[in-house]
Amino acid sequence: MASTVHSEAVPYIMDDNEIKSMDTEKIKKYLFRIAMQSKWEEVVRTYTLNQNAHGAKITKSGDTALHIAVSDGQEKSVEELVKLITVKELEIKNERGNTPLHVAAWMGNETMCSSIANDHPSLVGAQNVDNETPLFLAAVYGKKDAFLLMHHIYTPTFGDDPQKRYNYCRRNDGDTILHCAISGDYFDLAFQIIHLYEDLVNYVNAQGFSPLHLLATKPSAFKSGSQLGLFQKIIYYCEY
Repeated sequence: MASTVHSEAVPYIMDDNEIKSMDTEKIKKYLFRIAMQSKWEEVVRTYTLNQNAHGAKITKSGDTALHIAVSDGQEKSVEELVKLITVKELEIKNERGNTPLHVAAWMGNETMCSSIANDHPSLVGAQNVDNETPLFLAAVYGKKDAFLLMHHIYTPTFGDDPQKRYNYCRRNDGDTILHCAISGDYFDLAFQIIHLYEDLVNYVNAQGFSPLHLLATKPSAFKSGSQLGLFQKIIYYCEY
């Protein structure tokens, strides 16, 4: 007689009626299992059939299936999942306060950043527990193209008050996106930030350091002539 126990090597996939009937706790367990097995088409199908899936936090750290899909680089599935859920569900944060867009930003994945933020630009300003926005994390990890993409998505929402953008460029320790770009030796990004957020050259962090103070401690800026030229340009903008 055939065993009724489902093999772990061949994961059991629920049929439509089973998925539709799942309560929140069952859907969490099912989503966790299929996400861990990279069954992304099945994750999308589950989101389609049962709305309990949309806001379900399925890991101990509070990640949704969308968080995991983003971190796994599943561009097509992320696009499909985003279309199925509301902006409120896109705003769901894990225990670090990170939304799926935060994850896409630190990865520097422009496609996923665009899929999530294009129709919901306010997500670019969502803050985690350290007061870091997705825009901020892109700067921290030197993801210039993702940073510029989100900047151009987000800033038009401020209308006649572009100064509001500065509210989202600083975290709890006082570091700004410019401090972080310089600290990470992302000098090309730092130069872009100066052009777009010129007032940041005057901001100091909790230790009293301005971006120029940090720049002065970076011997890596002198490794080549091209870097030296960029270094000099940044100093010029910081001083004047």
